Amino acid sequence: MDETYSIGEFSKLTGISVRTLHYYEELGLLKPFRQENGHRVYKIEDMVELQKILNLKLLGFSLTQIGELLKLPKYDQSLVEMLRLQQQALEVKLVQITQSLELIGRMIAIVQAEDQLEHPLLLSLIRNMNQEDMQREWVANHLSEYTAQTLFDRSAEAIKKMDAETVRFSRDVKRLSEGPSDSQEAETVIGAYVNWAMTYIDQKAIDNFGNLDEEQYTQLDQLVEMPFNERESAWLDKALKHYLSKYTLTEQGELNSKNGECS
Repeated sequence: MDETYSIGEFSKLTGISVRTLHYYEELGLLKPFRQENGHRVYKIEDMVELQKILNLKLLGFSLTQIGELLKLPKYDQSLVEMLRLQQQALEVKLVQITQSLELIGRMIAIVQAEDQLEHPLLLSLIRNMNQEDMQREWVANHLSEYTAQTLFDRSAEAIKKMDAETVRFSRDVKRLSEGPSDSQEAETVIGAYVNWAMTYIDQKAIDNFGNLDEEQYTQLDQLVEMPFNERESAWLDKALKHYLSKYTLTEQGELNSKNGECS
């Protein structure tokens, strides 16, 4: 006579909780024998079915998909096709997980370096990180491939430095926006940031940026999240205009004073 198990015994034997066994039964994945008193009785055949369910779950199939697979009398090319589709879906998930892990690593590094982050700045950083693929595509299509590479195809150390510079500049703007946009400190901060940014941009990108139309500017605004409120954004615009009114860009991508002095 085949050996049988109560649901408690079957749970201990397989390592699957009683609650999960109940759920699998509700979905029709497992069909234990019911005694006259209503007690469930599991057999070796149920253990084989449970192993099939667990193996298919490991392959990433949903319980609904598993139910359909268990109904098949045998597996043929249709299973191969399902496995290929599942493989593609898991590969997409793997890319998403890898990107999420990279983002988390960057955020950990920033918070550890800065001790704390203000909410607008934190959200801005996360949104920009999530849109970097689209930002890179826009820069390559509208500015230059060289600029796209220098901005986005970076080493882990270069990414860390860029994130730190972004945080520093954002905080400087928020702090200085309480005062005049043409102060010496404002000019120094804007100048340092502009010169730093110019190390990533080639002449082709500079020329193309000057020729962008309104729609392209709108696209860029939608892709780049700024952590500034309306007042801070207005201050930054004034500070940039003031700085660029005093300094001019050379063909080598350097900023020189229009009065003949270096910035």
